[in-house]
Amino acid sequence: MTEQQRLLADVLERYGESWRISRSDVPDVWTAVCRPTPAALHILVAHSLPELSEKLAKANGGESQHR
Repeated sequence: MTEQQRLLADVLERYGESWRISRSDVPDVWTAVCRPTPAALHILVAHSLPELSEKLAKANGGESQHR
């Protein structure tokens, strides 16, 4: 398993229940979408998986969970 695959598994384990995480090829970005209430929509966008991991950690009120 590559480092990228390990990080993706970690991100999905930590945030996958509350965030929908996906990667787009054009443009090449990672996105995370959360709908905490029917009227609220939170969207995070990052150019790399480590950057998305950092943003998810901050959005969830914690420090970076990136290893």
